[in-house]
Amino acid sequence: MHRYFRGSLGVRRADARLLCPQTQRRRPVPVSLTLSSRTKEAIKTALAMTIAYGIALSQNWERPYWAGFAVAFISLTSVGASLNKAVLRMCGTLLAFFASLTFIALFPQERWSFFLIFSLYLMFCSYMMSGSRHAYFWQVAGFVCAIICMDAGPDPVHAFTTATLRVQETGLGILVYSLVSIFLWPSYTRDIRQQAADVLALEQRMFRACGDLLLGRGEQQQVTKLIDESVQAKANFDQLLNSAELESREVWQLRAQWHDYQAQLAQLSEGIGRWRETFAELQPLNMPLLLPDLEALLAELDQRLTQIGKMFAGTAPKRAPQSMALPADKNQLEKLSHVQRAAVTVVQREILALDQVSASMFQRVAGITRFETAPAPPVVTRQSLVVDPDRLACALRYLVFLWLVFLTVIYVPDLPGGFGVVAMGASFGIALVNMPQIPVSSAFLPAAGSVLFAGFLYIFVMPQLSSFKGLGAMLFSVTFAICYLLAAPRQELARALALSILLSVISVSNPQSYNFLVVTTNGLTLVPVFLALAITAYFPFNFMPERVFLRLLRRFFRSSEYLTDALQWGRSAPTSRLQRLRYRFHQREVATIPSKLASWAPHIDPAKIAGAEPAQVRALVTSVQSLAIQLQGLQAARTSPQARFLVQQLLPDFRAWRLDICALLQQLGRDPGASGDGKLARVNTDQVLATLESHIKEALESTPAGHFTEADAENFYRVLGAYRALSAALLDYTDNASMIKWAPWHEDRFA
Repeated sequence: MHRYFRGSLGVRRADARLLCPQTQRRRPVPVSLTLSSRTKEAIKTALAMTIAYGIALSQNWERPYWAGFAVAFISLTSVGASLNKAVLRMCGTLLAFFASLTFIALFPQERWSFFLIFSLYLMFCSYMMSGSRHAYFWQVAGFVCAIICMDAGPDPVHAFTTATLRVQETGLGILVYSLVSIFLWPSYTRDIRQQAADVLALEQRMFRACGDLLLGRGEQQQVTKLIDESVQAKANFDQLLNSAELESREVWQLRAQWHDYQAQLAQLSEGIGRWRETFAELQPLNMPLLLPDLEALLAELDQRLTQIGKMFAGTAPKRAPQSMALPADKNQLEKLSHVQRAAVTVVQREILALDQVSASMFQRVAGITRFETAPAPPVVTRQSLVVDPDRLACALRYLVFLWLVFLTVIYVPDLPGGFGVVAMGASFGIALVNMPQIPVSSAFLPAAGSVLFAGFLYIFVMPQLSSFKGLGAMLFSVTFAICYLLAAPRQELARALALSILLSVISVSNPQSYNFLVVTTNGLTLVPVFLALAITAYFPFNFMPERVFLRLLRRFFRSSEYLTDALQWGRSAPTSRLQRLRYRFHQREVATIPSKLASWAPHIDPAKIAGAEPAQVRALVTSVQSLAIQLQGLQAARTSPQARFLVQQLLPDFRAWRLDICALLQQLGRDPGASGDGKLARVNTDQVLATLESHIKEALESTPAGHFTEADAENFYRVLGAYRALSAALLDYTDNASMIKWAPWHEDRFA
């Protein structure tokens, strides 16, 4: 046993006389010019870790590794990102402080009631974590509460001391790393305006590529490549904006306007996507001939996006956005069938929607860049409370996991770690259950390796250290090595796991004592934790990628069937609160499930699931995204008023068409791989369109003069085009589904 601090420590000064004259005359090369950003960030984290431990040990604080945890988890590549995470960690720790003391005070001697409320609180934190912009806040609020409660036990005095110490040492780690990151090689987020301009330029390239496709001179491969780049660029911009809010006073003052622009950028991207989905219906048509002002409007929108980008660069706009119409050539329209006219009407609607979004973006950016004296006020949107089944499934898995670990501690005598197993499980579990795509086995091996490495340091290296000089050197070098080797963004979880296990196993204290049981206990503690995680990967929900993919497809088609069934004419809008909530739930399902499918698709292993080739799965996901877009377009088109005489005469045709779509959606809701006879379905669709075409002609010929205006025609063709596009999207899905062998997807497996 020894103390790392035995009074004051002297600092040796370099003797300048030892330097040779040549060295003194030579101009030194700045170290910062020779080090990579990866090395600098590793040095900053290692230095902050060493300083935090030094301060905690010099003040004789217990558990200085809590300060080390704060340093390890908030270290990011920029000052703003680190400060943002530091604020979230501190706020989460404060919430856990009050929550833990409240639970202990309410249930001091009732462990079952205590753990019931405690586990429900952690379940709530897990649910909020997976859907919040401040996910790290809820993560910290959950696992810190578990650490305080499990460490304090039923003693309220000990609980308050433990909670206070946790807040104190977390604040120390945050303060130390913040100062180090600010004064040593500060890495600030690049100009957020330039970042916004870069993302907008990518969307502009997408707009141009789609415009070329519409005009018959573009390539689909270029559009597909730009789609992937756009998704990644918008995700990076969202993260950078959060960092810039803390680094820039200007961005902080205009944060509401910036978030409005962020939402408008997403609307622009979605609008371009909907516009692109209409092109399949227009391949045989000459669009410049049908829409004479099409190229002029496309040029105006392109110029508008260019001016927005220049405003971000500091150049004042030359002119305000020009409002333009997009009339169709009536003579050319008369040569088309009614179905083709509907397709042209849908394209007109989508282009004009892009015109409105880009004009709104222009106004917002003019306010952000101070080219307007009175910037437009931020748009306040209220989000309705709709439960997300996937977030709820992860939260329920976390609840079951907590109870498995708790019951193991209660009923397995002499379990190594005791209630520390619950604390460790709560810390690891809340992160892993909210990343269900990651297999449990992929996290267990790095954790076990970290225990072995930390155990080696604890047993063979640390007993040789007699002062903080040696300990500080070890902490610095080991932290630097971990941060340097695991510096990639995709390795962030592995880096945090390695550092947390390292600090937990070496358990630095003042005075320091050594016990081999510390290493074995930490290692054995991982066994019930990861065993419970492995069990909950199959119970109560199976989180195998192919099973989740199938569940998502079934839910998507069931929600699509509900929304399609709700489109019938004469049906009253939802009136009760429950009906409106149910309607919004299915709308949210259709809007969000395609992106969830895209996140799960890369994790389906074709080596384990025969017939699940990545290209086929990606094509299936793309067809689902197209189907969601077309269904949303149909919902929007059905809100427009329709001419009564057309509704009366064509109602049987549209009802039969809608019922056919509902029947196919119902079948796919039971079995997403039930592609049926694609050729027969295509023939039936063509027959429906041919019959409807003749009925429309008869209805219009019998219409008295003046009873069918241009507005009526536009609204009717919007609905007709939306139905046609939805049918085409369904046929595209069935074609892609028929290419996949679905039988292996339903087979049980445990690896």
